[in-house]
Amino acid sequence: MKTVIHERYTVETVVEELKKLTQEDIPQEYRNWAYAGILFADKYADADIQDFPNNIFGYIKKASMPGNVRDLVEGILNQGIEDGIGTAAFNLAELYYTGQIGEQSYEKAAEFYEMAAGSDDEGAVEKMGFCYYYGRHCGTDYKKAFELFSKGAFTGRVASLYKIGDMYKNGYYVKENKTEAFRIYSRCIDMINHNMDEAENYEADVYVRYADCYLNGTGCETDVMKALYWAQRAEYCFRKRERNSDPYAKHGTGWAMNLITSCRQILDAENETARCS
Repeated sequence: MKTVIHERYTVETVVEELKKLTQEDIPQEYRNWAYAGILFADKYADADIQDFPNNIFGYIKKASMPGNVRDLVEGILNQGIEDGIGTAAFNLAELYYTGQIGEQSYEKAAEFYEMAAGSDDEGAVEKMGFCYYYGRHCGTDYKKAFELFSKGAFTGRVASLYKIGDMYKNGYYVKENKTEAFRIYSRCIDMINHNMDEAENYEADVYVRYADCYLNGTGCETDVMKALYWAQRAEYCFRKRERNSDPYAKHGTGWAMNLITSCRQILDAENETARCS
C-alpha cells in the first residue's frame, strides 16, 4: 500500500491561504483574523505556524467557524500534534470542547486534552479535571478530578482551585467542609486581585460562588450586602464573556441574576420592616 505524504504547512503557505480567505464570503471577524495573520507574518521574521491558530480565539463569534477556516486551523493544529506540540493539542481540544470549530464533541476534546496533558500542558490537565468532574465523555470520576485539579492548583491555576472549593462544598470525593470551601474561594479572590490581567476568564465564576456563600451563610456569616456586591460583579463579568461568545457564560449570568434578585428581596423586606417599626 502506498504511503500518502501530505504537504506540510509553512508560514509562507499559511499566508497564501490567509490571503485567499480575505477574498472569501465569510464573516468579517474571520477576514480580520486573516488580515491580522498576514500582517503578523510580515512583521515578525521568526513567526511560527502555530501562532496563527493560537490567535483565532480572539476572533471567534457566535457563528460556527466557516469550513475553509476550519480546514486551515485544523490542518495547522494537527501538524503541530504530529510534531509533539502540546499547545496544538490543547487548542484543538478547546475548539471541540466549546463547539467553536463547528462541531461540539466532548469525546474528541477529551482525546486531545489527554494528548496535551501528556506533554505537561497545565491547561490540559485542568480541562481533563473538568471532563472527569462533569462526566463529559470519560464518565464522572471525582477522585481523578480532585487529583487533576490539585495539580492545577499547585501551579497557581485559579479555576482548578475554585473547583476544589466546589468539591469541599458538596462533599465530592473529599469530606464536606463548607468552611474550607469558603476559605478556598477567598484565596481565589486574593489570587485574582494579585493578577487582574489573567483573571478575565474565571473571575466571574469565583465572584458568583463568593456571593452564594455570603447569601446562604455557607462557611461564613450571612451578609446580604456583600452577597449583592459580589453577585453584581459576577453578572457584569459573565455578560462580558457572553459578548465574547463564551458558550458557558449564559448559565453563570442566570445564576448571578437569581442571587441578585434574592438579595434585593431580602433587603427590600428588611427596609419595609424598618419603616413599619
